[in-house]
Amino acid sequence: MDSVFVAMDLVRLPLRFDECLDIHCEKCDEELERHQLDIELPGRMLGTCELCKAWYLIDLEGGVMVLLPDESDLRGI
Repeated sequence: MDSVFVAMDLVRLPLRFDECLDIHCEKCDEELERHQLDIELPGRMLGTCELCKAWYLIDLEGGVMVLLPDESDLRGI
C-alpha cells in the first residue's frame, strides 16, 4: 500500500448543529449539495459542489468541514 499525504484545511462553519443553513464551497462559493450517507450519524455529511466538483467532509456537530483531496492530489500531480 502506498501512502499519500495531503494538507486539508479545516473550515469553521458559521452555524450550529440544529440550524439548517446553506453551506457554500470554499473554492467557488456555490451552495453545496449535502448527502447524509449514514442515518446513524446525522451530523456527518458529504458536501458536493455541482459547479467546481469539489467534495467536502462535513461535521455539523463540530461546526467544521474539510475539502477532500481530488484526483490530482491522490495521484501526486
